[in-house]
Amino acid sequence: MRIKTSKLVVLAGTVVFLLIFAMIAIGKEGTMPTRESPIIVDKQGKRVLIYTEVNEMNVHQSNVHWGVVFKDGRFQDRAILRSWANHLAFHDALLAIGAKPGNSLTKDTIGKYVEGDLLDVTATWPGLGKEVGLDEIFSESGGKGFQIRFGGNHKASSEQNTGCITCLESCWISIASNAAYPQTGSIKRFINPNARFQGKASILPKDGQPVILIYRVHS
Repeated sequence: MRIKTSKLVVLAGTVVFLLIFAMIAIGKEGTMPTRESPIIVDKQGKRVLIYTEVNEMNVHQSNVHWGVVFKDGRFQDRAILRSWANHLAFHDALLAIGAKPGNSLTKDTIGKYVEGDLLDVTATWPGLGKEVGLDEIFSESGGKGFQIRFGGNHKASSEQNTGCITCLESCWISIASNAAYPQTGSIKRFINPNARFQGKASILPKDGQPVILIYRVHS
């Protein structure tokens, strides 16, 4: 009886170990960020994944440069996608996967372009079953597209607390921004902006629905 019990215990322990191992393997490949855990740093895959939600206002109207903004930042209401990941945590997550920041812009570098590692940014959401590029979820009137770089800007981002994670033109505050367009001043931006940006209602989920953004260092 003791021998049979021992064998059963060993067998049960083996099964539990295999189940835990399987769950860990699945988690590494398939885990997605959520509201409760809004940022995932995948060092092995060299990716940063963040949880955002659609801000429908900027799907039905355009804005001059706000793409992705932390929900508690000062400019969260202007974003196309509101992030549940903190902007400064996002900065540190990019560092953790080996991305190099540019840290080349200040409030006075009008006309300059953001520097830093080029980032490949894709999006997915429940039911989509694939990753799509920024040009598939955002429209832009200037025709220059998206070249997202890791601008850095930790100090300015912390001091200004705009919450900006990905600006759609070169920006001295946002953690990442679009090198396809130069930095511009706030007055010129509203009178004669580089471009106007908008979420694509034809593909994006409805208001408040999740969109997972995935940032990789371009190879």
